[in-house]
Amino acid sequence: MRKINSNPKLNEANKCIFVKDYEQAEAILEDLVRSPQYADDLLIHLRRIELASKVDKLNDLVDAYAAQSSENPTNLTLKLAHLFAEQHTDALSNKDALDRYQDILRTVGPNAGIYYGIGYCYEIENNLERSKKAYEQCLNLDSSWHPAYFGLSQVFYQMGEEKKGDQYFTQFEELAPYNVYGNFETHRKLSNEFTDRNDFEAAEIAIKTLSEWWVESKGFAPLEIQLFEKFASAKIAENDMDDTTATQRRHQGRLVAHKILEAEKSSESILYFSAKVLEEFSELTLALEMYRRILKSEITNPEMVQKIGAQFVSVGEFNLAKELFEEAYKIHPDQPEIRFCLMVVRLKLAKVNVEEYLISKERLKKLVEDEGDRNELMSLLMAMTGKYNQDPEVQGHMADLYLELGHQDKARRAFEKMYELDSYSRYSTLKYASFLMQHDDPEQARTLLGKIDDQKSLLPDELSELNWLHANYEFRKNNYGNAMERIRKLLENEPWSLTYLLLEVRCLSELTRQKIDIDVYDSTLDRLSAGDEEDLNWTEFDLKTEQLRKARCIELVYVRTKLRYLYTEGDEESVKQLVQASSTFDAQKGIFELLKLLNTNFDSPNIYWALGVLFREIWQLETASMWFDQMLLLPRIDDLQRARAYLEQADCYIWRGVSLEKAIEYTKLSQDLGLRSDKRTLRILAHGCLKLGRAQQAEVYLADSASNDDPEVIYLRGLVKYRNGATDEANSIWKPLLTYPVESLRLHNIKQEIMKYYYDRSPYRALN
Repeated sequence: MRKINSNPKLNEANKCIFVKDYEQAEAILEDLVRSPQYADDLLIHLRRIELASKVDKLNDLVDAYAAQSSENPTNLTLKLAHLFAEQHTDALSNKDALDRYQDILRTVGPNAGIYYGIGYCYEIENNLERSKKAYEQCLNLDSSWHPAYFGLSQVFYQMGEEKKGDQYFTQFEELAPYNVYGNFETHRKLSNEFTDRNDFEAAEIAIKTLSEWWVESKGFAPLEIQLFEKFASAKIAENDMDDTTATQRRHQGRLVAHKILEAEKSSESILYFSAKVLEEFSELTLALEMYRRILKSEITNPEMVQKIGAQFVSVGEFNLAKELFEEAYKIHPDQPEIRFCLMVVRLKLAKVNVEEYLISKERLKKLVEDEGDRNELMSLLMAMTGKYNQDPEVQGHMADLYLELGHQDKARRAFEKMYELDSYSRYSTLKYASFLMQHDDPEQARTLLGKIDDQKSLLPDELSELNWLHANYEFRKNNYGNAMERIRKLLENEPWSLTYLLLEVRCLSELTRQKIDIDVYDSTLDRLSAGDEEDLNWTEFDLKTEQLRKARCIELVYVRTKLRYLYTEGDEESVKQLVQASSTFDAQKGIFELLKLLNTNFDSPNIYWALGVLFREIWQLETASMWFDQMLLLPRIDDLQRARAYLEQADCYIWRGVSLEKAIEYTKLSQDLGLRSDKRTLRILAHGCLKLGRAQQAEVYLADSASNDDPEVIYLRGLVKYRNGATDEANSIWKPLLTYPVESLRLHNIKQEIMKYYYDRSPYRALN
């Protein structure tokens, strides 16, 4: 690929065009096209044509090329240059130009210049696909043909492919940086070059054309571009010994800088760019204000914070950096990059080897995460505090270790030191408040929590910790209702947190004790509350839960069954109790919370069974069937679990009125797999037989079902009588059912079915 400086004279001509020194550029290009070395370089001719168009000499150039081409009819360069030039006048239509390019192509064969001309013609016609293909053929023949990159960029922009358009435009800029305005570095570099040559007029034009390009193409010049123009032109005037103009422009630049600082929409990138411009022109106070504004604003680019910190550290401005980052810390105390930069600066001022200290911190982090050896951890912490005892994170880890080792007083001092060093941090405040709340100083903890007033800015974990500490405080103050409000917020996101559930059970127990005269506690719950989890008596716990169930304390019962489920690691009995309690309290809530256990350590066939039962409880029978199907597909299911899935699926099929023969088969399979003693199998078989019109067989199954208090069995016994024409006998069986309180959708649906027969006397066969 042709390098940018492969032709120094052409580069010089392009620089002259860039700063509008057209006369000098014309002279250089004339010399180039006359020289034997460059006479056949079509790109030089193309640039010559572009310049002639700018200075209104294109018609003269067309005539000159026409004459030269007539004198040298075999010279392809002159022929194409003539066509390029003529194409940019009104004398030649685009169609005629395209025809001539194609004639030349047929005559001489593939050529980069010809394909470029064809691509340009198609672009004028808005035939974008053909234009793209021609430009690509041009570059395949000669990858240094930078006008084709520009052409492709415009084609892709028009096709709506911005990314590809940008890609080709960047390649064009790299090959021909002085052929287009708008690139900041190009304008800056060229201005400095002309300043070094003492050509101050050209240097100033190189600067001003940047703003002019912005106004022409975007309709305005951004403040940061105006800032650069003012200070760069001031520097040029200063070099030109024009102090008055230099002073005036610097003053204007400072006004622009203040506008940028005051503008609410000034982004981090604009402020950083402005700061670098101000530094370049020795406006260090204003540059510092730009950095200060970046660090005080909401941090959206952490890398920029690190860049600012590294910049100050690299030049040894430790005190200035400390001032800057301490101000930023007070606004963003938990922003990691600000904390890191402030720590590095403080380490530098304390003459501590930063690299060694950071290595120690990484080792500390790994030891804490891996729960490493306590002695090793203590040794490392002591060594780190010996070198530098002003790191709040290290003090926090020291406090945690002391607390773990049972040294409460030492832990308290370490927590106090941590908070003293890091009192603006929400994390440190919550950590210290948690310690105080646990160790009988709730009022001081509450005071600390009162400092965290902007809850919208809290991270989810921080908000959870805040609610948890408030809930603890309210519980300690016997404000159980207030505590429950906080706990419910926590359980919305973490319904299976043992910590939260324990406090919820205790709050509900206290609230229940205020309403009914019953002992709500048992020794197992007392031991769990005290943190003792060894050899728990679940029989006693279950008896208390059953006592509370009979007293209609349904929410407390549900929470107790959740607690039992977690501590017994989801055993069969705990799942059954949980499903029963959830059905009575809030089946939909139970479903939502059980779904969160999928893909966790508690994921098991029992979860699928429980979800199916609860969906059936809210009478979403198709969804329930889906969960039982999924359970049957699990590879780790045992025979008893499979039997339960078959039985529940059969029940769903029968109530849905689908796959009735399969429902009978599933029920019998469940008996064979271990549920023969479960009387529900007979009820479900009876219901299925009735649906299939086998009333006599249904009556046999119901006779074997000894249950006299199951509403569904009573409903089916009446239905057999009704089916056999004994309507009065059926009504006498059903009548007591109509007075049953509706506690489930199943009973509701049973009663709705009875209504069809009891009152409407609808024919059985018409309904089934």
